[in-house]
Amino acid sequence: MYSLSKQSNVAGYRAAFVAGDPAIMASLVNSRKHAGMIVPYPVQEAMRVALGEDTHVQAQKDLYRGRRERLVPALQGFGLEIKDSDAGLYLWSTAGESTWDTVARLAERGIVVGPGVFYGEAGNGFVRVALTGTDERIEAAVARLATTP
Repeated sequence: MYSLSKQSNVAGYRAAFVAGDPAIMASLVNSRKHAGMIVPYPVQEAMRVALGEDTHVQAQKDLYRGRRERLVPALQGFGLEIKDSDAGLYLWSTAGESTWDTVARLAERGIVVGPGVFYGEAGNGFVRVALTGTDERIEAAVARLATTP
């Protein structure tokens, strides 16, 4: 399975594909057709273009890396520890307190995060901070994290 959702910034398109043993793929393709999950032609064309070059992939990685480099120290300065977040679009963070206490403290600064408990019991005490905001929004969050309520 391969998805262009994150690398090519097309998450809403559900642009992905599977490849493998033809005997296994035949059943999967047939099931997919009957479930009505056929990728529309414009999305297929976008996928073809995206898979034809990879400079945009590096640009996307650099964008998220830059946001991460600005947010991590700001979150740490706010008292959060970043766990298992070496790459990707999110920072899994904990302050060693209730998820909802962390959510509330961040909300006081106008920062919306994903409560870790939304992702199962293992997320209790954590929040998920997205790197998907614009650079301007990330900078605003960094500035708010540095202020006293």
